[in-house]
Amino acid sequence: MKNIISLLVLICSVAVILTSCSKDEESTTAASTSVTSTTASGSITVGSETLSGTYVSTCNTTQFAAAAGSGFFPSDVKSGKTVIVVTSDTTFSDEMLMYTDTSCSTPTAYTKSGNTSVTVGAASGSNYLVTYASSTYKVQADTTVAETHLEAFMLAATGSAVDLTVGTEHSISGSGNSYKNVWSVTSTTFQQGEEEDNGTQPTEIDSMTMTKE
Repeated sequence: MKNIISLLVLICSVAVILTSCSKDEESTTAASTSVTSTTASGSITVGSETLSGTYVSTCNTTQFAAAAGSGFFPSDVKSGKTVIVVTSDTTFSDEMLMYTDTSCSTPTAYTKSGNTSVTVGAASGSNYLVTYASSTYKVQADTTVAETHLEAFMLAATGSAVDLTVGTEHSISGSGNSYKNVWSVTSTTFQQGEEEDNGTQPTEIDSMTMTKE
Protein backbone atom coordinates (compact mmCIF):
# COMPACT_ATOMS: atom_id res chain seq x y z
CA MET A 1 0.00 0.00 0.00
CA LYS A 2 2.84 2.40 0.80
CA ASN A 3 4.29 1.76 -2.67
CA ILE A 4 0.97 2.53 -4.35
CA ILE A 5 0.56 5.69 -2.29
CA SER A 6 4.09 6.76 -3.25
CA LEU A 7 3.31 6.18 -6.92
CA LEU A 8 0.13 8.23 -6.80
CA VAL A 9 1.88 11.06 -4.97
CA LEU A 10 4.61 11.12 -7.60
CA ILE A 11 2.11 11.12 -10.44
CA CYS A 12 0.17 13.95 -8.84
CA SER A 13 3.42 15.85 -8.41
CA VAL A 14 4.29 15.39 -12.08
CA ALA A 15 0.82 16.57 -13.06
CA VAL A 16 1.58 19.91 -11.39
CA ILE A 17 3.62 20.70 -14.51
CA LEU A 18 0.33 20.98 -16.35
CA THR A 19 -1.58 23.09 -13.85
CA SER A 20 -0.35 26.29 -15.43
CA CYS A 21 -1.96 25.31 -18.74
CA SER A 22 -4.91 27.56 -17.99
CA LYS A 23 -2.53 30.50 -18.13
CA ASP A 24 -1.02 29.56 -21.50
CA GLU A 25 -3.68 28.30 -23.87
CA GLU A 26 -2.58 30.36 -26.86
CA SER A 27 -0.97 27.28 -28.45
CA THR A 28 -4.04 25.06 -28.14
CA THR A 29 -6.75 23.98 -30.52
CA ALA A 30 -10.46 23.35 -30.06
CA ALA A 31 -11.55 20.41 -27.93
CA SER A 32 -12.80 17.29 -29.66
CA THR A 33 -15.46 14.89 -28.41
CA SER A 34 -15.51 11.22 -27.39
CA VAL A 35 -11.85 11.11 -26.42
CA THR A 36 -12.34 8.69 -23.51
CA SER A 37 -13.89 5.26 -23.15
CA THR A 38 -15.06 6.03 -19.61
CA THR A 39 -18.84 5.89 -19.34
CA ALA A 40 -20.54 8.92 -17.83
CA SER A 41 -23.40 8.40 -15.38
CA GLY A 42 -25.17 10.31 -12.64
CA SER A 43 -24.62 13.91 -11.61
CA ILE A 44 -23.08 15.97 -8.82
CA THR A 45 -24.69 19.19 -7.62
CA VAL A 46 -22.21 22.05 -7.27
CA GLY A 47 -23.97 25.13 -5.95
CA SER A 48 -26.67 26.04 -8.46
CA GLU A 49 -24.99 24.02 -11.23
CA THR A 50 -25.10 20.32 -12.09
CA LEU A 51 -21.87 18.50 -12.98
CA SER A 52 -22.63 15.58 -15.31
CA GLY A 53 -21.24 13.89 -18.39
CA THR A 54 -17.74 14.33 -19.83
CA TYR A 55 -15.62 17.51 -19.85
CA VAL A 56 -12.61 17.80 -22.16
CA SER A 57 -9.88 20.44 -22.38
CA THR A 58 -8.42 21.85 -25.54
CA CYS A 59 -5.45 20.10 -27.13
CA ASN A 60 -2.38 21.53 -25.42
CA THR A 61 0.99 21.31 -27.14
CA THR A 62 3.17 23.54 -24.97
CA GLN A 63 3.18 21.99 -21.49
CA PHE A 64 2.82 18.37 -22.59
CA ALA A 65 5.67 18.60 -25.10
CA ALA A 66 7.85 20.36 -22.54
CA ALA A 67 7.29 17.49 -20.09
CA ALA A 68 8.17 14.74 -22.60
CA GLY A 69 10.68 12.25 -21.24
CA SER A 70 10.37 13.46 -17.65
CA GLY A 71 8.44 11.97 -14.79
CA PHE A 72 5.41 10.08 -16.02
CA PHE A 73 5.50 11.53 -19.54
CA PRO A 74 6.95 9.30 -22.33
CA SER A 75 9.50 10.91 -24.63
CA ASP A 76 7.16 10.72 -27.64
CA VAL A 77 4.52 13.01 -26.07
CA LYS A 78 3.83 16.10 -28.18
CA SER A 79 0.38 17.10 -26.95
CA GLY A 80 -2.33 16.16 -24.51
CA LYS A 81 -5.74 16.79 -22.96
CA THR A 82 -7.24 16.66 -19.50
CA VAL A 83 -10.64 15.06 -18.98
CA ILE A 84 -13.20 14.82 -16.17
CA VAL A 85 -15.97 12.21 -16.34
CA VAL A 86 -18.76 12.06 -13.78
CA THR A 87 -19.34 8.33 -13.23
CA SER A 88 -22.07 8.45 -10.55
CA ASP A 89 -23.63 10.84 -8.05
CA THR A 90 -20.56 10.47 -5.81
CA THR A 91 -17.70 9.43 -8.13
CA PHE A 92 -15.66 10.83 -11.02
CA SER A 93 -12.67 9.98 -13.20
CA ASP A 94 -9.82 12.50 -13.56
CA GLU A 95 -7.92 11.66 -16.75
CA MET A 96 -4.82 12.71 -18.66
CA LEU A 97 -4.54 11.74 -22.32
CA MET A 98 -1.19 11.99 -24.13
CA TYR A 99 -0.49 11.93 -27.88
CA THR A 100 2.45 11.57 -30.26
CA ASP A 101 1.37 14.39 -32.58
CA THR A 102 0.47 18.05 -32.12
CA SER A 103 -3.21 17.59 -32.97
CA CYS A 104 -4.12 15.11 -30.20
CA SER A 105 -4.89 12.42 -32.76
CA THR A 106 -2.48 9.52 -32.14
CA PRO A 107 -2.39 8.29 -28.53
CA THR A 108 0.78 7.27 -26.72
CA ALA A 109 -0.58 6.78 -23.18
CA TYR A 110 -3.26 7.76 -20.71
CA THR A 111 -3.92 7.76 -16.98
CA LYS A 112 -7.28 7.64 -15.21
CA SER A 113 -7.64 8.43 -11.52
CA GLY A 114 -10.92 7.13 -10.13
CA ASN A 115 -12.28 9.00 -7.12
CA THR A 116 -15.21 8.29 -4.82
CA SER A 117 -17.11 9.75 -1.84
CA VAL A 118 -17.36 13.20 -3.42
CA THR A 119 -18.65 15.84 -1.02
CA VAL A 120 -19.27 19.41 -2.16
CA GLY A 121 -18.76 21.88 0.66
CA ALA A 122 -19.03 25.61 1.12
CA ALA A 123 -18.58 28.19 -1.59
CA SER A 124 -15.28 30.06 -1.88
CA GLY A 125 -16.27 33.05 -3.94
CA SER A 126 -17.73 31.61 -7.14
CA ASN A 127 -15.95 28.28 -6.57
CA TYR A 128 -16.79 25.36 -4.29
CA LEU A 129 -14.64 23.42 -1.85
CA VAL A 130 -14.77 19.65 -2.39
CA THR A 131 -13.40 16.47 -0.82
CA TYR A 132 -13.08 12.97 -2.28
CA ALA A 133 -11.07 9.76 -1.92
CA SER A 134 -8.74 7.93 -4.31
CA SER A 135 -10.28 4.60 -5.32
CA THR A 136 -8.61 3.33 -8.52
CA TYR A 137 -5.73 4.14 -10.82
CA LYS A 138 -5.58 3.03 -14.47
CA VAL A 139 -2.80 3.43 -17.02
CA GLN A 140 -2.41 2.39 -20.64
CA ALA A 141 0.59 2.56 -22.97
CA ASP A 142 -0.27 2.79 -26.66
CA THR A 143 3.30 2.84 -28.04
CA THR A 144 6.39 0.80 -27.21
CA VAL A 145 8.12 4.05 -26.21
CA ALA A 146 5.40 4.70 -23.64
CA GLU A 147 5.44 1.08 -22.47
CA THR A 148 9.17 1.14 -21.74
CA HIS A 149 9.05 4.56 -20.10
CA LEU A 150 6.05 3.84 -17.89
CA GLU A 151 7.38 0.47 -16.74
CA ALA A 152 10.65 2.11 -15.70
CA PHE A 153 8.86 4.99 -13.99
CA MET A 154 6.51 2.75 -12.02
CA LEU A 155 9.37 0.46 -10.98
CA ALA A 156 11.33 3.45 -9.67
CA ALA A 157 8.25 4.83 -7.92
CA THR A 158 7.02 1.65 -6.25
CA GLY A 159 10.00 -0.72 -6.20
CA SER A 160 7.80 -3.32 -7.90
CA ALA A 161 7.93 -4.31 -11.56
CA VAL A 162 4.80 -3.63 -13.63
CA ASP A 163 4.41 -5.49 -16.91
CA LEU A 164 2.44 -3.29 -19.31
CA THR A 165 1.16 -4.45 -22.68
CA VAL A 166 0.71 -1.96 -25.51
CA GLY A 167 -2.97 -1.24 -26.00
CA THR A 168 -4.06 -2.89 -22.74
CA GLU A 169 -5.28 -0.97 -19.71
CA HIS A 170 -3.55 -1.76 -16.41
CA SER A 171 -5.47 -1.09 -13.19
CA ILE A 172 -4.41 -0.89 -9.54
CA SER A 173 -6.23 0.06 -6.38
CA GLY A 174 -6.05 3.70 -5.39
CA SER A 175 -4.38 4.90 -2.23
CA GLY A 176 -7.67 5.49 -0.43
CA ASN A 177 -6.31 8.89 0.60
CA SER A 178 -8.76 11.73 1.12
CA TYR A 179 -8.19 14.81 -1.02
CA LYS A 180 -9.31 18.42 -0.83
CA ASN A 181 -9.80 20.56 -3.89
CA VAL A 182 -11.78 23.47 -5.31
CA TRP A 183 -14.10 23.29 -8.33
CA SER A 184 -15.53 25.88 -10.68
CA VAL A 185 -18.59 24.66 -12.59
CA THR A 186 -20.83 26.37 -15.14
CA SER A 187 -23.53 24.89 -17.36
CA THR A 188 -20.87 23.92 -19.93
CA THR A 189 -17.42 24.08 -18.28
CA PHE A 190 -15.35 22.65 -15.44
CA GLN A 191 -12.11 23.77 -13.79
CA GLN A 192 -10.35 22.65 -10.64
CA GLY A 193 -7.45 23.50 -8.37
CA GLU A 194 -4.43 21.42 -7.38
CA GLU A 195 -5.69 18.64 -5.09
CA GLU A 196 -4.03 18.20 -1.70
CA ASP A 197 -3.99 15.25 0.73
CA ASN A 198 -2.06 16.94 3.51
CA GLY A 199 -4.97 18.79 5.07
CA THR A 200 -4.45 21.97 3.05
CA GLN A 201 -7.56 23.34 1.37
CA PRO A 202 -6.85 24.72 -2.12
CA THR A 203 -8.84 27.85 -2.92
CA GLU A 204 -7.50 28.85 -6.36
CA ILE A 205 -8.42 27.39 -9.75
CA ASP A 206 -5.30 26.10 -11.50
CA SER A 207 -6.31 23.94 -14.47
CA MET A 208 -7.23 24.20 -18.09
CA THR A 209 -10.89 24.82 -18.83
CA MET A 210 -12.69 21.60 -19.72
CA THR A 211 -15.81 21.93 -21.85
CA LYS A 212 -18.77 19.56 -21.70
CA GLU A 213 -19.08 17.26 -24.68
